[in-house]
Amino acid sequence: MPFIPSFELYKADGTTPQYTFPCVYETNIPQTGIKNTVIEGMRGIGCVVVPGSESSFDITLHGVFLADTYDLITQAIDNMETYIVAGTTYVLKLDKTVSTAYSYNVIRLQSIEYPVSLRLNYQEYIVTFKTNSW
Repeated sequence: MPFIPSFELYKADGTTPQYTFPCVYETNIPQTGIKNTVIEGMRGIGCVVVPGSESSFDITLHGVFLADTYDLITQAIDNMETYIVAGTTYVLKLDKTVSTAYSYNVIRLQSIEYPVSLRLNYQEYIVTFKTNSW
């Protein structure tokens, strides 16, 4: 059976599971926010590059809830809203392998989006987090 990575949200301690994202089909991670400072001299030749740290960037997860009834999809939406509180610090992990993962310090600053659907057997969702913000 092929390896399928999971997207897991942990409390700020990085070890206490908070939420597992179901059926993620699109994301913009893994990536890094490289930040370097470039100093251009007005009278010299070239520039000086000062290695910096990491800048913040947005992580977006596009996924879908799959269920047999409207009530089950509504319950899944309510669970997501309950477990991913805006303004709370979390650690988001994406599996690299069975035993290693990419890890990002994140915070949700905006509403979770639910694109138009009748919610009869599926509902798409879009969650956006800001990285390196705590």
